[in-house]
Amino acid sequence: MMFARFYRTHVWGIALGTLGAAAVIACTATQRGASEANLATANSKAADGGKLFEQKCASCHGQRGEGITAPAIIGYGALPEYPRETSLANNPALNDPSELKLRESSRPAGAPKREPFKTAQDVYNYISQRMPLRAAGSLKPEEYWAILNFVLVANGTSVPDGGISASNASTVSVEPK
Repeated sequence: MMFARFYRTHVWGIALGTLGAAAVIACTATQRGASEANLATANSKAADGGKLFEQKCASCHGQRGEGITAPAIIGYGALPEYPRETSLANNPALNDPSELKLRESSRPAGAPKREPFKTAQDVYNYISQRMPLRAAGSLKPEEYWAILNFVLVANGTSVPDGGISASNASTVSVEPK
């Protein structure tokens, strides 16, 4: 009787432990940010943008755009049409009171956090006016376009031959596929 109880408890313990380990492995296997393939494509199609992204954006957004102290901008769920309030709750670094106060004071009362991201032009308008966070608008227009091309290609977005520019950005959709 005691052996049967020990055996059942032991078997259940092993089963639950195995399921828990499988769950941990599954969670750690999920790629955040750009996939290897998309990153390679982006580096080949928008190499200048990749270099600029590494210099100007990666310290906050991550090498793969996965989000470190700023929202994820490459990969699953990146560049949502409307901003997510939950991003603040999920990333303690974005809850810094001085940062929140700065963000709130820079927009009119009652205005949405930002315009919706539907086209590449929408994203360009946002980043060229607000990024980098502590030096907004400090890059040249061609640098913003290069970074945008890199980010969108790394997201798997199909961009026109020659890349995205002011002449075609409003025709390139960035809505989730």
